[in-house]
Amino acid sequence: MLSVNKELLQLYWDIGNDILISQAQEKWGAKVIPKLSKDLKSAFPDMRGFSERNLKYMRQFAEVYKEWEFVQVPLAQITWYHNIALLFPFG
Repeated sequence: MLSVNKELLQLYWDIGNDILISQAQEKWGAKVIPKLSKDLKSAFPDMRGFSERNLKYMRQFAEVYKEWEFVQVPLAQITWYHNIALLFPFG
């Protein structure tokens, strides 16, 4: 179970990091997150978790924890929901 959770967090961190890179390279108003959400939902119609809101959480996750090596040990032992609760304690 921890292994699966670690892989999921790795995926979410990678997506968040890719969003940060794309937003830095794109012009203001490029709507990186809405476009990515639409593309991911189209490419993986049976998967959940690619809403714009969740992609914003992924971006924040990668922004706060800049190095994956830090994330992979302690934070991979708790669920995505709990990581979000730590980042956004009041909603």
